[in-house]
Amino acid sequence: MRMSRRASMRWNELLGRWVAPVLRDSRWFAKAARSMYDTLPIPIDELKERAFSLSEAEYGAFYRSLQTKFEQGDTDLTPESLDGVVAAIEGRTVLDVACGKGYLANILARDHQVVACDVALATGDRAIRHSGATLCEANVERLPFHDQSFDTVVSTHTLEHVQHLGAAIAELRRVAAKRVVVVVPRQRPYRVTFNPHIHFFPYRFSLLAWTGTEHPHRCELVGGDWLYVEDRAG
Repeated sequence: MRMSRRASMRWNELLGRWVAPVLRDSRWFAKAARSMYDTLPIPIDELKERAFSLSEAEYGAFYRSLQTKFEQGDTDLTPESLDGVVAAIEGRTVLDVACGKGYLANILARDHQVVACDVALATGDRAIRHSGATLCEANVERLPFHDQSFDTVVSTHTLEHVQHLGAAIAELRRVAAKRVVVVVPRQRPYRVTFNPHIHFFPYRFSLLAWTGTEHPHRCELVGGDWLYVEDRAG
């Protein structure tokens, strides 16, 4: 079943704001969440309890086996957040971290030299096509690039999934010479969610608590998502 990004955002907003926690944490809701997925090595309603104790290989295996019954299309970005990312690019060289199907990388490659990486590059029908970007496999928590290798480093709808959020942010900063651009969803935390997120950013300060405010930055709500832009130059 195909669901647009806007539809999934409205659905999550409805659940987050109007369904009482006593229902969100119920066995009924957990059963409903499980029904949205095919067989998983870890039930979706148990992921948050177990994610931080899994090995990197075990966590990777979970994501490789992840198949939802809802298809959101080629990108999780809304048109507004996509425009915000493109407008925030600084310099000629760009690294797109956790590129997924390569939708953003393809757009950026029209005017920039782009390297697109993901922990497991999509294959088959989900594979990146017609991309002007250089592709490689890499984990956001351990990027295989020298310090300040790229003018701008972009990572959209990624940080909500990583096991070690601080390490991931540090790596994005390390390889960026001029700017870091991040997009994360605005979503309230619950034990059971229909998506495999393990970090949540319901408020602006929820993200700034991790990034800090010592670097020149802006953080704003764009198209329903948080867009964070940090200047690294100087």
